[in-house]
Amino acid sequence: MSSYYKCSFFEQDEKLDFKNFIVHQKELLMNEIYNDGKISFSVKDVEYFCSFEKQKSFDSNKPTLLIPIKDNLKLISYTIDNLRNKEVLRHANVVIIDDRSEEDIKTCVLSNELSYLRVDNNKGFNFSMLNNIAAKICFILGAKDIVLWNSDLWAPDSETFPELLTKHKQAGSKISGTKLLYPPLSISLDKTIDTKNIKKTFPNLMNGKWRETVQFGGDLWTPVSGVMKLAPGHNKRFSRKDNPLVNCNKGVHFVTGAFQIWDLLFFISIGGLNPSLSKNFQDVDICLRSVESGDIYPNYFGKNIFLYHDESLNMHNLANEKKNDNQMISDHHLFAKLWNDKITKIVWGI
Repeated sequence: MSSYYKCSFFEQDEKLDFKNFIVHQKELLMNEIYNDGKISFSVKDVEYFCSFEKQKSFDSNKPTLLIPIKDNLKLISYTIDNLRNKEVLRHANVVIIDDRSEEDIKTCVLSNELSYLRVDNNKGFNFSMLNNIAAKICFILGAKDIVLWNSDLWAPDSETFPELLTKHKQAGSKISGTKLLYPPLSISLDKTIDTKNIKKTFPNLMNGKWRETVQFGGDLWTPVSGVMKLAPGHNKRFSRKDNPLVNCNKGVHFVTGAFQIWDLLFFISIGGLNPSLSKNFQDVDICLRSVESGDIYPNYFGKNIFLYHDESLNMHNLANEKKNDNQMISDHHLFAKLWNDKITKIVWGI
């Protein structure tokens, strides 16, 4: 696999000075789309300037939640409170990954006795590398499992998270996910989102009709006429949580990066999240690589179990950085370049 598509940090064996270290990564960025539809990419050497402080209670026998955040102290405080109140912290370590924040995220994290990773870079937001860097640190610390956990993802009770860990272990799974629901307004952090942002996010579902419906119910593949042959999506989005197509356990081609349980050694062995897919499709890409490399399919556990994902909040959580920018366009074209010739065979067997 090209060094542009895997995390080269995993191949470095030297000891890290957690207080101050630099990760070098080559990444592809789209330069131009020509009139004939051809695309040119350039290689960018990106430096990630990092500093890590480990929580005193870090237990390598427990899985470690990786939670990236940029500013939005209100959101990360709310999410940490949820992790504590629903007893997730009893079962897991937590690394909060501070992505270039101007707000004082560090004080909040350390006061809650969690691990803190600060990452600055000269490119911009890169979900893949934020999680890859944290994953390598967890590996050095002896952890066996990691959990990608979005900053706007919440547990509904104290039983769900340990039950998902048990299902993951009992199935011998390398990658696992679950059903995600949009939270009810009563527990959503931003009570104004219905009137302030919803027209931008779900213009066809006004007046809270998407609340407590399915956000992710397994993988969905749709033939499209654009850049990609098959576009990945969320199965039965906005359906009822008891819909039999989502209220089930099944093997899938991908689970959403908002919540993924990973066998850490396997995650590292396949190169981690694609560094050149900074904003989109890196969760699909790594799952497809898992399937392609040895028929290792992700497990979706959705039978009478779910987590809450306040996606509508997250979509407006990038401060002054536009989410739909040239990097998003680059991710679409690069994903198509990587998978268009293989995707129908992998997904449909043809």
